[in-house]
This record gives sequence, C-alpha cells and structure tokens, in this order.
Amino acid sequence: MTPPEWLAGYLEQGVHMPGTDAPDAARPTANAARKDGRRRARMRRSAGAAVAALLAAAAVVISIVVTRGPVTTDVALAGTRLAPAASAVAKLHATPSGLAIELDVSGLPPSPPGFYYQAWMKGAHGLVTIGTFHMRGGPGTVELWSAVTLAGYPTITVTREPEDGDPASSGQVVLTSRP
Repeated sequence: MTPPEWLAGYLEQGVHMPGTDAPDAARPTANAARKDGRRRARMRRSAGAAVAALLAAAAVVISIVVTRGPVTTDVALAGTRLAPAASAVAKLHATPSGLAIELDVSGLPPSPPGFYYQAWMKGAHGLVTIGTFHMRGGPGTVELWSAVTLAGYPTITVTREPEDGDPASSGQVVLTSRP
C-alpha cells in the first residue's frame, strides 16, 4: 500500500505518524532509546538540583528576614508630676515614608472630657507633632507617625491638650523620654 502524497513527505523526513508503518530508518534503535532515556534522566536530575538550590536560597533569605526583622529603636518614657504612675516604651521602625512609632502606654489615665493626649518629637528645631490619642479604651498600644528622625529630634514627649483648636503645645507634659 502506498501512503498518500502528504504522508510520504513526513515519512521521508523520518517522522513517524501514529497508525502508519515507519521506515526502518525512522524507528529508534535500542541503543538510541537508552541514550534518550539517560538524557531525560540527566535533565530530571538537573531540574531537581535547580529546584533544590532555589528552595535553599529562599530558606536562607526567609531566615535572615525573620531573625533580623526590621530595625527597631526602643525609647523609654517616664511619667511626670502630672502623671507619676505613667510610663511608656516607644518602638520606632524606619519606613520609606518616615518613622512608624508604637507607643506602648501603661498607667496613664484616660484623658478627661474636653482633653486629649498629643505626642511630640523635640529637637534643636522645635516640636513636631506625631499624633493624638485619648486612652479612653484602656491601656494599650498607640500607633503614631513621624516624618522627622530620632537623631534630629531625640526627645519624645506626650502632653495633655485642651480641645480648643490651638495646635501649639499646652506644655502640660505627662510623659517624657528626657527627665
């Protein structure tokens, strides 16, 4: 039986079509099959080694990030005569947009009605406000932000402020990092 013309072209190129009889030259020999099997096994081993190396590198990076974590500076704040039982720790984390500050406050009573607390960073150039809070929900952590550095503004204070619309500090310091 003669194959159709279009199929004869494939057979001449050594391509075996399923369901057709391939010429002897197109049939793989046992030796060629073994070589092909070894080549596939080498490729699988190489791919496996590459995946293992990638996983090992990822594990190293993750362990470095987890063990080092973000750089944090802790600053202790003590209560003043206006709030002698109060204390706090400010945890400062440098971010691309400034300092993220977690102020963990204890012993500071809730601000009375008509007042709130305001946190500040103080340096040679004056005061910069970093946020307000009231503690009416009980003690805990207050999240604050600063666009200035601790090096330029090394003192952190918290003042009690009246709700009078005046943005200036009242001077009623209840917590400070500098006694």
